[in-house]
Amino acid sequence: MKFMKYHPLRNTFNKDDLIRLQDVIDKKTSEDHATIEELNAAHDIFYDAIAGSLQTHLGITTLQ
Repeated sequence: MKFMKYHPLRNTFNKDDLIRLQDVIDKKTSEDHATIEELNAAHDIFYDAIAGSLQTHLGITTLQ
């Protein structure tokens, strides 16, 4: 089975898309302004950012 390393939509977002998704997550706008797939891709971005900032040693991969 082939596993994806990152969500395919992740590379399609521009700055406005990320702001829109953050507004949906923060409940500033309706959930109708984002799809489940977009939110999953945003989660992938957020997870990598948080995991990367919490790494204590270079070269260590954080597994989910």
